[in-house]
Amino acid sequence: MSAYPCRYHGRKYNQSMNILDNVTESQKEAITHIDGPLLVIAGAGSGKTRVITRRIGHLIEKGIDPLNILAITFTNKAANEMKERLDEFLDQKGMWISTFHAMCARILRNEVELLGYSKHFSIYDTGDQITCIKSVMNELNLDTTNWRPSSIAASISNAKNELLSVDKFSEYKSGYYNKIVASIYAKYQKSLEANNALDFDDLLSMVVHLFENYPEVLEKYQNKFKYILIDEYQDTNHAQYTIIRLLSERYKNICATGDPDQSIYGWRGANIQNILNFEEDYPDAKTVRLEQNYRSTKIILNVASEVIKNNRSRKPKSLWTQNNEGNKVRMIHCEDENIEAMEIVSYITEFVNNGNKHSDIAIFYRTNAQSRVFESYLRKEGIP
Repeated sequence: MSAYPCRYHGRKYNQSMNILDNVTESQKEAITHIDGPLLVIAGAGSGKTRVITRRIGHLIEKGIDPLNILAITFTNKAANEMKERLDEFLDQKGMWISTFHAMCARILRNEVELLGYSKHFSIYDTGDQITCIKSVMNELNLDTTNWRPSSIAASISNAKNELLSVDKFSEYKSGYYNKIVASIYAKYQKSLEANNALDFDDLLSMVVHLFENYPEVLEKYQNKFKYILIDEYQDTNHAQYTIIRLLSERYKNICATGDPDQSIYGWRGANIQNILNFEEDYPDAKTVRLEQNYRSTKIILNVASEVIKNNRSRKPKSLWTQNNEGNKVRMIHCEDENIEAMEIVSYITEFVNNGNKHSDIAIFYRTNAQSRVFESYLRKEGIP
């Protein structure tokens, strides 16, 4: 491999860093795969981001125009991190590296007039949605204390992510609550249209509608995005899955990276079956497993593996690490949240008395409400 800048399609690509430096055999296998569907099962801390960015570099090295590559992440932070890593060896200006919503917004700015909207449409955030829903509920004489606007918004969001239009929602969803939601959904959507506005879920559902009803538009983006890479595929919902299926239908050069064991967003519409069924959706798919963990100690890894192996819906993998054994994992069972908080405070005090810093400690909890009792006991003990 040469060590000098070269140009592909007028773009500067710096080959001074070997794409395959410091990678494992399994990482190399994923990086160097070119054509056809690829599923990368990437365990926690297995160098997934390195694989994705270097795979992009390898595609460009082999002559693929960066403008024909689409990389999708789930957060702006992840997209920015990917751009920063690519900047080390690639002038990636103009290449699409973004979240699903940013990608869809960009497509709609170009094509939304086909759907009767102006390309200068507004995008409603959560606050705008709630305000609009409250206004609709007032029109319908619905009490916002009995019908929580945030719950209504969540139901409408789920409907859109399932690609259920107002009419389909009314047809498929039964029960009194859903009847109320349907009436609000209908007026809410009309209000959005009247204000030339879309909410975040519309960005996805309207791109699906666009692709399914305007084949020439779909073909345009299929030919543009000949190589598609998706991070955190286990977190895709039905609308996102459908967009990717449509975009990849022509060339099938799709690389899905993820881990069923890390699927935690089912509550907001993520469907773990999307990654579990990838090899059924793409029968010619190659599967690569990244199983070496660089982040955790052996003991933590073994404990985590013992817990997660009880999951029924998963793809088997054997995580391992060259890191040291580490400290033993301590598990305690507490009768209630107060005793739990006292145990944690006692442990923190012991930890700090042994010469450690408060800044070395983190407390994780599932919901914000669970933090209150911890905060109360920490304040009592003067722990910052």
